[in-house]
Amino acid sequence: MSYGLKTKVKEMVLTMQSIRKGTKTKAGREISLRQYMASEFKDPNGMPLTPNHLFAELGIDINQTQVNELMDIEDGGYIVAELMRQSVRHGMGLAQREQLAEMRARALASFGPITGEHAGGQRFVSPEVFLDPVSRGAVQGTFFPDLIAREISVPQPQTTVPRLNLSDAALADSNEAATIEEGAISYDTKQVNITKKARAIKITDEAIRFSSLSLLALFMEDFGRIFGHSLNVMAVDAIVNDSLSTTAEPAPVIGVDNTSNGITWLDLARVAIRFGLIGHVGTQIITNETTGLNYLNLPEVKNKQQGTPLLTTALRTPLTMPEELFVSGGVGASKVIIQDPSASIVQLTAQPLLVETERLVMKQINGTAMSIYTGFAKLQRKASVVIDGSIAFSGNGFPTYMTPLA
Repeated sequence: MSYGLKTKVKEMVLTMQSIRKGTKTKAGREISLRQYMASEFKDPNGMPLTPNHLFAELGIDINQTQVNELMDIEDGGYIVAELMRQSVRHGMGLAQREQLAEMRARALASFGPITGEHAGGQRFVSPEVFLDPVSRGAVQGTFFPDLIAREISVPQPQTTVPRLNLSDAALADSNEAATIEEGAISYDTKQVNITKKARAIKITDEAIRFSSLSLLALFMEDFGRIFGHSLNVMAVDAIVNDSLSTTAEPAPVIGVDNTSNGITWLDLARVAIRFGLIGHVGTQIITNETTGLNYLNLPEVKNKQQGTPLLTTALRTPLTMPEELFVSGGVGASKVIIQDPSASIVQLTAQPLLVETERLVMKQINGTAMSIYTGFAKLQRKASVVIDGSIAFSGNGFPTYMTPLA
């Protein structure tokens, strides 16, 4: 059955690009081909159409159709650009994360048990999503979405972010009929200038015209991994330096108990205890390659606990040791970052990933430009700490704004 989608390719792609670009007063937002078609096109039964309906009308078989076959049909370049964009997002791990989020949302909405086919039930979650090593590698390789508290869409590259100091907001004694003592919450703002990250590539006809769409997708996924790695570095830099802000709030740097031993379990536990006393949980640790190996080699990390301690103690103060390790070249030598991802940084996006193409006929080259307007800013400076194994804690302790709540 035909729905007339073949003649609407250019209109659909340009509309989606307009949504992604946004306007001066409205932030651009992410929208996929699947989402757009589901909202705009329905079958006679009211069910949303999918990209497969479009592919069927265009005669596309992802594994067999060659790029030149699409480039030779009217407006075929637009659908090629859209498929390239989706491949880049796969390489960045973003598409897979969205799929997992949708499945979790459906699971929470249904409140139904997760049953298995072996028990006679319906298969709830396709194991291919979790078993595909390419998908898992992309999600794990692009880890900046795990470091942020939230992604916020903003209409302009320059954004105002609040700065709050809750250090004097603790409860105080109050007598009957007495005036309640007022705490002080200082409020300020800072400007964050997010930047446009872009890369233009030119592909000759000979390089892609006789390749299948699936091969082109693999190439673009690798491009997406490079894009994702760049955003990883930007996110870590925001945690450490907050460099995009006009009034930067760098992470506090503390020393270790013994510089000869470097960073030990005691130093990690010190941060965990302090975080517990100020209402944060340092579940993430970020290191460079060398320090990451040293961390994994700590006896407390690699060795299994056997037996029981001589003095069994139940720790009642909240204490959360790092549960997730991220490795980034943006972390200095002999340093680790411990942070609470629910409050450390936010991602500010004025325009999600945009892919635009042009045809250079005389040179028989297809030019493709990919861009994203995004950046990261510090949300709460007390939600992250840098431990420097080369300096002593005795002279480099916690800053005053990390003083435990009274």
